Amino acid sequence: MVVNVPPGANPADLRSLLVAGDAANAARNWKLCAECYDQALKLDPSLASIWVQFGHALKEQRLFKRAEAAYRRAIDIVPDSADHWLHLGHVLKLQNRPKNALVAYARAYDIDPEARDPQIELAHLTRLDFAGLGARGHDLFARRPKRERRFGKALSHAAARLASVLHQGDQITSLWPASDVALGPKIAVFVHFDSACRVQAFTLDYARALAEAGYAIAFVSNCPSLADTDLTVLKSFCAAIICRRNVGYDFGAVRDALRLLGLPRDSTDQLVIANDSVFGPLQPLHTLLDRIDFTKADIWGATDSWQHGYHLQSYFLAVGKAALQSAAWRQFWDGVRLMQSRDYVISRYEIGLTQAMLRAGLRCDAAWNYNDLLRSIPRPAPEPGQHYIDADPADDARRGHLARLRHAVVDHVPMNPTGELWRQLLLSGFPFIKRELLRSNPANVADLADWRDVVAGISKFDIAEIDQQLRRELSNRAL
Repeated sequence: MVVNVPPGANPADLRSLLVAGDAANAARNWKLCAECYDQALKLDPSLASIWVQFGHALKEQRLFKRAEAAYRRAIDIVPDSADHWLHLGHVLKLQNRPKNALVAYARAYDIDPEARDPQIELAHLTRLDFAGLGARGHDLFARRPKRERRFGKALSHAAARLASVLHQGDQITSLWPASDVALGPKIAVFVHFDSACRVQAFTLDYARALAEAGYAIAFVSNCPSLADTDLTVLKSFCAAIICRRNVGYDFGAVRDALRLLGLPRDSTDQLVIANDSVFGPLQPLHTLLDRIDFTKADIWGATDSWQHGYHLQSYFLAVGKAALQSAAWRQFWDGVRLMQSRDYVISRYEIGLTQAMLRAGLRCDAAWNYNDLLRSIPRPAPEPGQHYIDADPADDARRGHLARLRHAVVDHVPMNPTGELWRQLLLSGFPFIKRELLRSNPANVADLADWRDVVAGISKFDIAEIDQQLRRELSNRAL
């Protein structure tokens, strides 16, 4: 049966269509039901409840995209209906879009905190036990059981230590100048690696910015050799250039540089350890350097993290004289082995360094403190005249990510600030964006598509340099 409504139809036509649609709904004749409601809505598109019923009929036919559009029309008309948001969440979940569904359910919960259905759906999608349901094995953000992780990590670390026996020899392949390396009171050990053994423009920009800030640059490349053209540029502003085999990751490179250059020296007041795992500086480097105050802390990171244990993230560390002259600093670096396990290096050295310094009574802090960043996360709420979720998937992604951040804060789930909090960092003056974030997005940050607009809004940095590097590094992924 096809219902045709002639032009200029009167209200009686509308009533007959609604009656026919309700009857088809009761009979579970979803196709006829959808046709009747569709025709009725053409006569009066302001009927929010009919848009919902129309969406139900489409959803039952597995026409999920059309059903989503119908629910969104209902929200346009009555944006503060928890029921409308709940049904939108259902159809988003059926489309395998759990993060977007999470936002819709969260909006339903915000509107009516007493409604049980949104609580149940939120409990299913997150670890937050809104409805007293207990743990869920298929939680969206669930972590592996600690016992399993610890056993696997212990086994991996044992294998790494055994294999490291083969990699403890001298890895240095060249040093410039060959002797009498002059270094001032402020030194930066800058670690580099490139699969093509080239020094990219963004790396030169960063190292040169440190030199312009008054640091003597000890450039340590985990490439056995560098092109003559790159060496010529580096020699114009570096105090030392060390090339070595790529063994032991960044901590192995720093260890070798400290030993080879005899650091810290009696004249060393501060030491910066940096690497090329970031793009930048996107903003003036003094936005970072001005935050470092050795009267308040002995060791500074650009950012800190609570993942796997509190630590200063090692892509940028600034170490003051008190720490450099401590027994704890010397003992830590004396104990660094050349390990070919990234997990081991992160666990024992990146996290281990901060923990060793804290145990020794040294003060550690971050220029962009993790807790301060959490306080900068806005509450996910619609702008005046806008809706919580728009039809634009990019808006869905932004608000979905924001909801995920808020839930993580409530649940005390540690996040990587240079990943999940990249936007908050850049907007607060942070001068870098992590290469790993753009290359592989390991934390599945939902709003990363905005990075070009955000960078362009806060910086004059030539984004073409980043794009050129991403073209080299990305595989089966566009950004």
